[in-house]
Amino acid sequence: MGSPGRVTTPRAWEPRLKHCSELGEVAAYVPDLLLSEDLKQESRCVENFHGVLLFADVSGFTALTEKFSQSINLDQGADEVAQTLNRYMGDILEELLAFGGDVLKFAGDAVLVLWRVRQTQLRDTVGLVLQCSQQIQAKHGTRDTDVGLKLRLKIGISAGHMSFLMVGDKQEQRFLIVGQAVGDVWQAQNLASAGDVILSAGCWELCNQSRVKAKCLKGQKAAVKVTGVERMSLSEREDISSKVARARLSSCSPQQPGVLRPAVTLAPRRALGKLLRKYLPATVLRKLDDGQPLEYLSELRPVTCLFVKLQFAARVNLTHIFKAIQDSSVLMSEILRPHKGEINKISMFDKGCTFLCVFGLPGQKVPCESVHALESAVKISRACLSRPRKIEAVSVGVTSGTVFCGVVGHRVRHEYTVMGQKVNLAARLMEHYPGVVSCDAATYAASRLPRSYFRELPEAKMKGVVDPGTVYQYLGISEKPVLGTGVPKARSEYSPLLGREKELALFESHLNAYVARKESHILAFEGAIGSGKSHLLSELACLGQAAGQRVVAVELTELNQRQVFSAVHMVLAMAMGLQACKSCSARQLVLQEKLRGLMEESSYCLLNVPFLVKFPLSEQVSKMSGAQRTVELESIFKKVLQKTVEEDVALFFIDNAQYIDPTSWAAMSHVLRDVPIFLVVGFAPGRCGRERLCKAAADIVKLQQTTYVQLEELQPAAVVQKACHDLGVVSVPRDLETFLMQRSYGIPYYCEELLSYLCRHDLLLFQQQRKQEKAEAKWENLFTAQSEVWLGRGFPCRWPLGRAEQRLGVLLALRGAAVPLWREVAVEEKRRSLALS
Repeated sequence: MGSPGRVTTPRAWEPRLKHCSELGEVAAYVPDLLLSEDLKQESRCVENFHGVLLFADVSGFTALTEKFSQSINLDQGADEVAQTLNRYMGDILEELLAFGGDVLKFAGDAVLVLWRVRQTQLRDTVGLVLQCSQQIQAKHGTRDTDVGLKLRLKIGISAGHMSFLMVGDKQEQRFLIVGQAVGDVWQAQNLASAGDVILSAGCWELCNQSRVKAKCLKGQKAAVKVTGVERMSLSEREDISSKVARARLSSCSPQQPGVLRPAVTLAPRRALGKLLRKYLPATVLRKLDDGQPLEYLSELRPVTCLFVKLQFAARVNLTHIFKAIQDSSVLMSEILRPHKGEINKISMFDKGCTFLCVFGLPGQKVPCESVHALESAVKISRACLSRPRKIEAVSVGVTSGTVFCGVVGHRVRHEYTVMGQKVNLAARLMEHYPGVVSCDAATYAASRLPRSYFRELPEAKMKGVVDPGTVYQYLGISEKPVLGTGVPKARSEYSPLLGREKELALFESHLNAYVARKESHILAFEGAIGSGKSHLLSELACLGQAAGQRVVAVELTELNQRQVFSAVHMVLAMAMGLQACKSCSARQLVLQEKLRGLMEESSYCLLNVPFLVKFPLSEQVSKMSGAQRTVELESIFKKVLQKTVEEDVALFFIDNAQYIDPTSWAAMSHVLRDVPIFLVVGFAPGRCGRERLCKAAADIVKLQQTTYVQLEELQPAAVVQKACHDLGVVSVPRDLETFLMQRSYGIPYYCEELLSYLCRHDLLLFQQQRKQEKAEAKWENLFTAQSEVWLGRGFPCRWPLGRAEQRLGVLLALRGAAVPLWREVAVEEKRRSLALS
């Protein structure tokens, strides 16, 4: 599906579109290093060489991304980010390429560049790179943007011996550079401030110090800050550049006048093209194959990010490092692929190797994304540590939220990357919580997993992160059963159910028929995420209780689908009140009381695993086969339900019924034939919804006593009513009605988040009710004029207002901004309570 943040104009790269061949479009995503004759063979996995490295880091892009996502029209937000970013990066890369640099990798808003030369040429090449750095800082060290933010550049330089590693499998290939020089350049740029050029100790020793002015850094004995460089003559620069070019362009087309990078003019070569495509992300390959412009890859998109760090032992040789990274890379790909995750970047600095993995890229969005990401993180950690490859620790940071995803760089050399506050936070979590899988509050909330699977981590001061919120350690999904969480049976003052009158009437009609006839009936609701399905079930549970019926309600997660009889156990636990028991002994007493006369005491031990109790194992049960135990558990389930129905009219609610495990479905199909129960279930459509139900579930859905209802989007009148209630006002203008309908698609949760976003970012104004004639509503007024909403009495505003708004009483206006929200919404501040809306 298309994104509303998609780039539509190629202004940043328009002057640079010439000379690219079909193979060159692919080659633009990889460095010249991969095209050299001694490295482009798949059999060559390790290669050693000398060179000079430059690491240029731009500060301000993360803030720029956040600024555009908040204050620019949604359709233009990603476009503006991409244009601003690529104009600046394009100017910097133009200089680097002109000086003979080979752009190895992009790391978000930073770039690593190589000048590969012979060892004897290192001295002169360092001088060339210094002149290039000084020229870049002088021309592009600072850049003002249209939104008042400044972009600044800092540079680190190192030189020496390094190694090229190629890792991956038959489907995907990746490369990285390792060696002392790589760690040195990383440390050098870390020591730099905006506008600085820092030389590593080894690079300072190699360079012609008589031509360089430098000063030592405070607290650093080795690295130096460059304050001036003697300018090279034109002939000297051309001589050094030609030597660099001969080492770099051995397999590329000859240098052509006006062609900045000959690699993009390569004639078609099937074998080479097939090899290079392995280095490109699937998202990029699809766009290239479809012939879509590069600019159409850029968008502001909700994703889940994993930053993984492999920490190697202090004394480890290159062979062990290569094998560890190769094995880990293959393992990660195997773990990520089933859930549509992919490795976006791999880098090596100091004694650690980092992988940036992303879930939710274009064409790869799946339900339960945060759960898949957390489980993948645990599996990656355990799998990497289980291999005897000198890996001392594995650290993983997981975050969820909206980031910039797109093509960054220059027309002749660029990469598909992700950047933004959430990417940075994932990297910080990885660094500050070593040896664990850590996640932010947004991922914790979006997963909707039991709290017992997490542990709060102590606060840590993280560079560039003002307020990370609560940080959790993810402990992994336990094999122990969860006794259950119930559907809320109390109404929230902030969440009235609106626009579902037909569904409420249907429920009341079938409930009355059930009470009168005592015949089984199943009422199933299918609703998309955010449609209010869970909210509807909660309201129906309230109505059932108000009618004097007993309500047994459970809410399932993806976890339940993996555990045998999980749904049955949860329903039984809720029916018998086990969820309130704090200890094993308390649960045993309740079970003995509830099951007296329904089963033999010698069979109580069958309940040990599902209900976390410790009845003594009997000889009778020890001799039972697995099939016999299943039959016995089904019998217990049927007897408990029969007793519950006989004692009182009981209504059973199961939310997220698509997560009922197959064994529970089979047991329920048997029970429904013999026990008259009233069951209300909620399904989510999609790959884990109705069309993927097992045979037993499909049979139940097709029963004559089953009523299956698909929830429709809210009508405009209901959306307006909801907006008024959530904001605590009595009316809204028509242009705001149009805005909410067009952006929310009539889905309650989307409507809530649109309004919540406007409140949080101070984009709403309110005013006390006064009599006046309303102006004619126009769509363009949404961004050019104030839109009025009258404050009423007796309605609590769903979101807290600022002091000024509370004092004035307040009328709503949108200050020229829209909300980054679309059908794949994954709002980072999403609370668990909102998941029921």
